[in-house]
Amino acid sequence: MTTSPVIDFDVILDAASDIVTNDGYQAVTLASIASRCGASTADVANVFPTANDAMVAMLTREFAGMYGIVVQNIERDPRGGLLSRVYTYMLSAVYERPLAKTLFVVDRDSLGSILRNTQNGALVPTIAVRAELIESLQDAGMVRTDVDAHMIASVLAACSAGLALTAPHDELDHILDGLSTMLARAVDADVADTSPGKAIFYDWASRLSMPTRDE
Repeated sequence: MTTSPVIDFDVILDAASDIVTNDGYQAVTLASIASRCGASTADVANVFPTANDAMVAMLTREFAGMYGIVVQNIERDPRGGLLSRVYTYMLSAVYERPLAKTLFVVDRDSLGSILRNTQNGALVPTIAVRAELIESLQDAGMVRTDVDAHMIASVLAACSAGLALTAPHDELDHILDGLSTMLARAVDADVADTSPGKAIFYDWASRLSMPTRDE
């Protein structure tokens, strides 16, 4: 009796990523994923029962990759624990990765569709700089004490959305540098050691990039 070979998890996610990036969310089915990775639909279904299960895993892996880039940038930056640097590196990561750029800039409806169809209590990470993160940085002395964390989070969300709506940008580096400079002047605390901020971001990113499922 012969058995079908087990398809590598990442091969399936690579296929799903390629379809989303080049053909759009609506083109992703178990059959199209199977065709893209040279397998049978049944073999793919043995790993992911539905196409959206594969896309949730794809999205989770993409966030982990994005956070990996951000962590590397923060780690080698002496000022990396400040909010201005964290936000800038997170935005840069979106534009550096084809799938992330597709989902957050080119075809945001696809991201919304994936999230709306998420089932089984899957928790999908986020790239938004939420007030909770800002408050933690504030407690660690990385953000000025007179700053309203919720207000700053709302402003950053609007900036991120505005960048996406007005993309593509010929001078993205200048835009990011400008946002970083303004944010640094408005909210960053005047500290010599930013390692506490780095530790807070590492913990936050680790928790968000490894979502869990409800039992």
